[in-house]
Amino acid sequence: MKKKITAKELFESGEQIFAPCVYDAMSARAAELSGYNCLMLSGGAIAYSMDGQPDMAFGTLDEVIAVVEAITNAVDIPLIADFDDGYGESPAVVYRNVKRLIRAGAAGFTLEDATGIRGFERHEYFDANPDAVDPSKEHPETVCISREAWLAKIKAALAACEGTACICIARTHAASAYGMEEAITRCELAKELGAPMTMCGGITFLEDGQRLAARDHGMKMWPDVICIDGKPAVELADIKELGFNFVTMHVFEKSALYGIFKYGNHDIPAQNVVFSTKHAMGGLSEEEQKKILSMRREF
Repeated sequence: MKKKITAKELFESGEQIFAPCVYDAMSARAAELSGYNCLMLSGGAIAYSMDGQPDMAFGTLDEVIAVVEAITNAVDIPLIADFDDGYGESPAVVYRNVKRLIRAGAAGFTLEDATGIRGFERHEYFDANPDAVDPSKEHPETVCISREAWLAKIKAALAACEGTACICIARTHAASAYGMEEAITRCELAKELGAPMTMCGGITFLEDGQRLAARDHGMKMWPDVICIDGKPAVELADIKELGFNFVTMHVFEKSALYGIFKYGNHDIPAQNVVFSTKHAMGGLSEEEQKKILSMRREF
């Protein structure tokens, strides 16, 4: 049986890890077959997959654990899980939940300072309706828990990771609630507690990364790189120099939906499956297609 490399080993190798967000065993296997060497389990993508709607915090701890087990049993590369707020207010509960996550096979996880009132797609409503009152603007405590409460959770999570190769990534969204200075301070304090990696929400451009890296030293995660007007918002080589050695992106959700709509729009009018059967998946040979579609795995 193959020996799985751990996320800790990958990160400590000095290599910059470019990981896609996945949401089930099939998307994870597809990523592995594509050549990725690490995966990110996205809470938002799980919401799309399990609930068929945006992430509005309906997911439960048991659902996340089940998805982690399914994925880690299906692939030989490490999986980092979006563990939201740890699914508990008490550090003791977070400790127990992290233990469950590790037993399920997660190689690492993000633990954030968000409240239970989460679901990032809700912000799209306020972007589209500028006259509507966004309560998070007037009451930042609806976005982030206190610094002290979050650090207590981080401390509990780090204790749960002791004796394992699991990585705790301290993730803060304080920038949107209290400003970048508070977010950077939280990252610094998490590192002082022993968090091996931090993630600061709200960074998009190189200047953002430079500001963070000037005070937050060591390993950092860059969440969900994007492109603007057809160009990358940041170049991976540039942010690697700043210590961002774990970079994620959301692309598999769009690719899956594209394929489903593409095949449906041809097969439904034709009332057969000729198009989808003959489609070469971007020019792959029949053998290459069979290898991918079979999902066959060597042990």
